[in-house]
Amino acid sequence: MRKSPIVVLFAVLLMVFAVAVMLSAQEKAAAKSETVAGTLVDLKCYAAAGLLTNDHGSAKGCGAACASGGLPVGVVDANKKVHVLGVSAPDYASYVGQELRFTGMHGKHADIFIPEKLEVKENGKWVEKKLP
Repeated sequence: MRKSPIVVLFAVLLMVFAVAVMLSAQEKAAAKSETVAGTLVDLKCYAAAGLLTNDHGSAKGCGAACASGGLPVGVVDANKKVHVLGVSAPDYASYVGQELRFTGMHGKHADIFIPEKLEVKENGKWVEKKLP
């Protein structure tokens, strides 16, 4: 029994539509909001020596200086996982060495965290700050 070309075309279009819907659902799931909390570090000094503070021995304010110079920054969480931030590092230089919490999402095409909300731990409480 031979199938009509219209029936075959309809079946193909239906399968293409189903695949498109599934891919769209996966894309939406991948773009969900996440929270990352930890210490903001300049990634050069952290990568080289594991330094989590702004002052690096006798080099006072080294972390802020590196970030001000444009070196990338990231958040090191409680599990020592590094979340590279997709931000202008000089805008965050004053926060190096502080405990921060970001809400946002991981990049779709690169392993970068894109913040949408910033909170700073002050006197044991999270205080929301405007993103620079």
